[in-house]
Amino acid sequence: MPVTTAAAATAATAAAAATFPVHSFKLITTTLFPRPLLRRLRFATAAAAAAASTSASVPSFEEPPSTPPQQQARSTSYFPKKNQTLELECEGLAYKGKGICKVSGSGFVLLCDRALPGERFVGRVTRKKGNYAEVTKLRTISPHWDIVDAPCEYASYCGGCKTQNLSYEAQVRAKEQQVRELIIHVGKFPSNDPEFPTMMKPIIPCDIQFHYRNKMEFSFGSQRWLPRELFEENRADTEKHALGLHAPGFFDKVLNVNKCLLQSDPANKVLAAIQDCWRDPLLGLSPYDVHSHAGFLKHLMLRTGRDIETGQPEVMVNFVTSSYKPELLKPLVEKITSFPEVVCWPTHLC
Repeated sequence: MPVTTAAAATAATAAAAATFPVHSFKLITTTLFPRPLLRRLRFATAAAAAAASTSASVPSFEEPPSTPPQQQARSTSYFPKKNQTLELECEGLAYKGKGICKVSGSGFVLLCDRALPGERFVGRVTRKKGNYAEVTKLRTISPHWDIVDAPCEYASYCGGCKTQNLSYEAQVRAKEQQVRELIIHVGKFPSNDPEFPTMMKPIIPCDIQFHYRNKMEFSFGSQRWLPRELFEENRADTEKHALGLHAPGFFDKVLNVNKCLLQSDPANKVLAAIQDCWRDPLLGLSPYDVHSHAGFLKHLMLRTGRDIETGQPEVMVNFVTSSYKPELLKPLVEKITSFPEVVCWPTHLC
């Protein structure tokens, strides 16, 4: 045995003797551990102690193997982590108006709500779904192409009209591109076919961009939702009830809406008249709460049509309630029947 190994073995034996009580060694008998086995165990313990002391006293100058920078950039760009912040640029619009973005230097796709083509922004990865991820926009670095002022005051908060600040011509081009990609990738039509341009004709724009919808359904809510940027301005407002549209991503919070540019002007007049009186405590009307299942008013549906003979607009007002109590709706009915366009006001129990 070399001298260094013997010295280390002696030191290890002394350390073991100092660590364990003396009487503990009396329980070990040679019948269970024969002498050759004890000798080998003692030698292995000494060698392990020597190796540990050597590694502790001698510093190691070897660095752990690192991943090449190109591979690190590739893995980071292809698979962004959740809550990771990225600087992105929107390249197009996908289904339901979500912006299509790609990580710089790769083809990994990210979808961002309310991101429009040409817009550069900072976003945070919120969800990963297989071969793409979803991003929430934090702030805009530079605005998108074809930017216009949204005519609706609720366009930035309501989930119904996400692209109002994009020009109508750009919206038509984006929709045409979506249809083209569906025909090629899903329908398997060859784009290099000489007859393809005759099959895929351009979209015909509509002359009417607003007030074209014949039906709108608004919800009564016991929890009024306010966007974060307007919360401080309306902190003093104690009104909690709302009549409007559901906040994006919430089924129990309602954004109060006094006017919607999708429905007709007569329907907006009816909506404004109901907004003025339904909160009156003397009427005894309460909005339905989806959690406690308490309350009376659930939904307000406004449907607009035209008289066949005169061509004048006609409005049907439909109240959806939790119980059949038509006497409670009498003040509202008297209010809306003052408009000549209102021709029907049924009540549905739901």
